[in-house]
Amino acid sequence: MALLKKSDLQEKLRKSSGFLAESSIRNFAESELRTAKLAADRSAATYDIFLSHSSEDAIYIKALRDQLVEVGFTVYVDWIDDPQLDRSNVTKHTAAVLRTRMNSCQSLLYATSQAAKKSVWMPWELGFMDSKTDARIAIVPIVDDNQADTEFRGQEYLGLYPYFDKTGDSFWIHASSRNYVRFKEWLAGANP
Repeated sequence: MALLKKSDLQEKLRKSSGFLAESSIRNFAESELRTAKLAADRSAATYDIFLSHSSEDAIYIKALRDQLVEVGFTVYVDWIDDPQLDRSNVTKHTAAVLRTRMNSCQSLLYATSQAAKKSVWMPWELGFMDSKTDARIAIVPIVDDNQADTEFRGQEYLGLYPYFDKTGDSFWIHASSRNYVRFKEWLAGANP
């Protein structure tokens, strides 16, 4: 039986990290532990909302996310919560992370726009969430300024879901312009 010697372990770490001084090795190890803890905390997180979107709409998505967070909702946005993912490349790893995240979200907001039509991930995310019987799904139309006061009529499969909007300081879910419910109530199970 051979017990692990501190000197052997330190030497192994010196070689793998490139650091020679013990203080540098200690700082490196503490940094790695903090990174691992943050990753573990993120992997155990639950969210109110999975925000499905095109990366081309990042500026609008960041603004929407911030507004939702400001009023108390938890929102998953892949490039904010999992920046290590490469959305430009479809891989089994990225799909597995996104499945895990969607399973930890109560709802999916699908941010549709001109850019969204080119997304390879968004239809997959919508289909995955739609297959969950308890998932809440709504469409978030991101439109040009001259279209902001119109009722959303989703084309094809996007018309199957209610849509999300902000009127004044409140968020709403609409089945139509006359049939709606507060977003918070919708998350709790109410339907428009």
